[in-house]
Amino acid sequence: MRTVIITTVMVLLTLTAIGSSTERAIGKRAKEFTLLDQFEKEWAWSKHWKGRPTILVLSDWKGSDYTAAWTDPLVAQFKDRVQFAALADVSMAPGFLEGYLRSRFRDAYKTPILLDFEGDVFEYYHFVSGIPNVLFIDATGTVRLHTWGKGAEESVTAFAKNVGQLL
Repeated sequence: MRTVIITTVMVLLTLTAIGSSTERAIGKRAKEFTLLDQFEKEWAWSKHWKGRPTILVLSDWKGSDYTAAWTDPLVAQFKDRVQFAALADVSMAPGFLEGYLRSRFRDAYKTPILLDFEGDVFEYYHFVSGIPNVLFIDATGTVRLHTWGKGAEESVTAFAKNVGQLL
């Protein structure tokens, strides 16, 4: 009997963890944040994106291999109508590695990548780890779309179609 209870509790905890990890940020207000990129330039939501339709691409180390599958076609299609911001979750890195990580990002990316060392932005938007998360925030500052994945063509096409309908 004790084994059944323990197993049941473990299953419920696992299902709760899975359920919360797939929660979407749709309907949330845009989070005010200020982050530095790999070049140590400061970027603030209120200064750079507030009041403009924006696509945020959030990724951690495991998902970084798939970000271009999202960003390349979305930037090509919406570069004149939508602002873009790429964010990296580096909250698991110890503080003494901050300089090293910035230099690695400088070497790897020419475009600004906002580095979230606290993980606050990722937590706020219910980030699903291991794959890029892509959000569309409208000009009123409301998250209208939130998806994640490896950037399969049909997923990117569906996201782009929905963005086009919301613009």
